[in-house]
This record gives sequence, structure tokens and C-alpha cells, in this order.
Amino acid sequence: MDLFLSRVFLDDQNRETMRLLASPELMHGAVEGGFQSPRQRRLWRVDGLAGRCCLLVLSPEQPDFSRLATQYGLPGAQPAWQTKPYEPLLSRLTAGQAWRFRLKANPVRSVSEGEGRGKVMAHVTTQQQKAWLMSRAQACGFDLAEDGFEVVHTQWHRFLKKQGHQVTLRTAVFEGTLTILDAEVFRQTLVQGIGRAKAYGCGLLTLASPREAGVG
Repeated sequence: MDLFLSRVFLDDQNRETMRLLASPELMHGAVEGGFQSPRQRRLWRVDGLAGRCCLLVLSPEQPDFSRLATQYGLPGAQPAWQTKPYEPLLSRLTAGQAWRFRLKANPVRSVSEGEGRGKVMAHVTTQQQKAWLMSRAQACGFDLAEDGFEVVHTQWHRFLKKQGHQVTLRTAVFEGTLTILDAEVFRQTLVQGIGRAKAYGCGLLTLASPREAGVG
């Protein structure tokens, strides 16, 4: 399976970039604009790296983010954007390994309202959000200790879709250390993401060696 992890440094002082960052719907469109093929599952996240705002994208095909970097990229960034194969990382993963991780997710629960589908409600406290991730860890191929990770940021996002419908999301950014239980299942988790709202910048789990300072 071909997979690529791409990074674009963004100019978060630019008015147009600020407008893009304020709307996951617009950012989703900008990400999709980097690919020629029909829409596939692509994971992305706006993140910070060494004090700079950046866009991370995991995709099954190589993108071309030249236009995005020209319009929204950080002036003087060399290179303007980067892409590297993801398979070398996936092939290194084995059960028992510990990795630093970072994940932006949309922790939610379904609340039953009689017959039919339940109403989707956001987990709003850090305790609820941590419990949400811990409840999914084993099925995703990894283990978490309650004191081994934390919620470092949480935020409400409200924005309009193209049809004019308002979308409201509660996101949480998790950081900490995980241990791989099942390498194959964990690889699928990295590729497919965790939770809902993947089109809006959630679900991408990135890794770094425990001895490295950065994650992603």
C-alpha cells in the first residue's frame, strides 16, 4: 500500500490563511485540491511544529500542494511543502513498542432518545475525553495508561458547510505515550484514523520516538 505523509507550513498571520484556518470546511476543500484522483480517505490535521503552524496530510497517493503553499504557505519556507513515504514507519512497528503520540479527535457519545438512532453528543470535560480514548485504545491495537497521556487543547468549532448548514464540533488534542498491542491492527488505525469528523481535520494519529521532542 502506497501512503504519503505531507507537511505544509502555513502563514497564520495572513488574512486569507486565517480565514482558511477558521473553517474546517474550507481547509478540507484546500486539502482535496492537492489531489487529481477522486476523493479517497485522506487524513489531515492543522498543527504546530517548532512554533510554526503547519498542515499535515496522510494520503494513499502523492499530492501536489504547490497551489496551497503559494496561496497560504509561510513565506521563505524551504521547501514550501514536503512529502515522504509513510511505509518505512509502518514497517518498523511491532508489538511492545512504546511511542509518543499526538491525536486531534472528536470525542462523542450517542444518547438514546427512544426508538431510532441516538443523538450524537460531544464529550466536553477532559476526564470524559480521556475516558473516550481509553475505551477505544485496545480495539485500535494499542494500550494507554491513564497517567500516560493528557488533553493539551480542547475547542469548539462552528462553521458553515457549502449548503449553508452550520456544523458544530468539539475537538480535543491528546498527547502522551502509547504501547502497541497488535501491530497490524495499529497500522490500520494509523491509516484509517480514529473517531468521527475526519473530513474536518480529526482522526490523524501521529507518532514520534519517545526520545524525540516533537510528535508527528
